[in-house]
Amino acid sequence: MNRFVVDTHAMFWYLTSSPRLGQRARDAFASGVNGEAILFVPAIVLAELFFLNEKVGRPLEFSDEFRNIQQSGLFVFVPFTPQDVLDFDDHRDVSEMHDRMIVGAAHRLNASCLTRDAQIVASKIVPTVW
Repeated sequence: MNRFVVDTHAMFWYLTSSPRLGQRARDAFASGVNGEAILFVPAIVLAELFFLNEKVGRPLEFSDEFRNIQQSGLFVFVPFTPQDVLDFDDHRDVSEMHDRMIVGAAHRLNASCLTRDAQIVASKIVPTVW
């Protein structure tokens, strides 16, 4: 079964049905809906999603969307634990802290990352899909 870690923009564009979501990422979400993939959402993605939604004028009612995400059974939430900080040394090719947290989750879960972030893609730490 395919395993994907969802980054913030991928999640936001999926939830808002944006054409900015890449076709391969869209297919990955569809495979999750069809029970053919596991879609992991790191805790930091939820936090970033909240702030991104605020930044762009609140197109999502965040509390309702969070409940929908949680109850859908489509997504598996991934916590960030103190020990996960130890992965930061291994992922120096990704400079931004939140992105290192997402890459670290994908690495630990042996999953591809649904992202178009140029630095994550270029790092080749984990496979990426867009």
